[in-house]
Amino acid sequence: MKNFKQLIIFTLALGLVLTGCGKKEGATQAKKVDMTLFETEGSVVEPIDYDFIKGKTYSQLTGELISEKVAKNRIVTCMINNIDQAMPQSGLSEADIMYECVVEGGITRLMGVFQDYKKIKKLGPVRSARHYYVDYSTEYKAVYAHFGQTKYAVREMKKMKTEELSGLSALGYKVFYRDNTRVAPHNAYTDGEKICLGIKEAKFKNTNKLKENRFDFNYEVEELEDDNAKKCNYIDLKYNSYSHPHFEYIDGKYYRWQYNTKHIDDITGKQLCYENVIIQFAKYSNIDHNGYQDVDLIGEGKGYYCTEGKYIPITWAKTSKKSFTNFFTKDGKDLKVNPGNTFISVFPTADKKNISFKKPE
Repeated sequence: MKNFKQLIIFTLALGLVLTGCGKKEGATQAKKVDMTLFETEGSVVEPIDYDFIKGKTYSQLTGELISEKVAKNRIVTCMINNIDQAMPQSGLSEADIMYECVVEGGITRLMGVFQDYKKIKKLGPVRSARHYYVDYSTEYKAVYAHFGQTKYAVREMKKMKTEELSGLSALGYKVFYRDNTRVAPHNAYTDGEKICLGIKEAKFKNTNKLKENRFDFNYEVEELEDDNAKKCNYIDLKYNSYSHPHFEYIDGKYYRWQYNTKHIDDITGKQLCYENVIIQFAKYSNIDHNGYQDVDLIGEGKGYYCTEGKYIPITWAKTSKKSFTNFFTKDGKDLKVNPGNTFISVFPTADKKNISFKKPE
């Protein structure tokens, strides 16, 4: 850990808050602790305001402190159009976790995992479901938002009893809308208010159903100290000649580029960036003459974990469609992930030679 002292201070402050909660009604509670009383090796710790602890908890998706109110939100996943005509997309920076998989024709599609979505002003363009994305959504016990679907996705949603918000359902006109400034089919959008309305009208449970953390999180951001760690200031993910995104490590985050430009969220005007990038190798295969893909997600495989300018080889395992895809270090221990948002690339095993961690000259 970069600074274990911060954890000690946090624990002390938390203990004082909990002690204060046990006082009789009307008792005065201290608002701040003068942490200059605690000194380590001659250095003085600045006073700390621990009011932020009240009403906060750790996110199951990012490992960061969030409000208890947000932590109770039902998790929502949403399919995002990712061809170049769909750019710039909206609301993607609000995703706690983002997935990218290959679909037919060599293009990729994104699926965002959201918990703090109620204030999102615009999200999309929203596109159609694929059955392997249904399986990833199932891991989060999420409400799955999409506009259209393949017959394989319909089958999978019925099998998994997926609670969905579909643009082609009777509720579709209430949850989604067309932005006439964009060209169809790249113009279907939703927003936080409409998602909440859809959950309510569909009579889905509107509180979080997830019982465990998505990852085994570090307490705070730290560098990889694994002997297998190598420098990773650049991540080149060449799915094919059309879909060829990359990440650059700048000021502690991995910033994303695609289609030879910065990957921008047009709501914030800022480039998408991530604390963690996970590359999960999986076997893809054509499922029919349309080129629809199947992905082997049950079983075991390999991959990479990238954070804080370094990467390590990892493995993954998934025992059932409803269980998490768990990640491990090379020696078989649970992968410790830094708190923050995460991008997961489900990359074809057959094309792993196309991945590079060196910036082209």
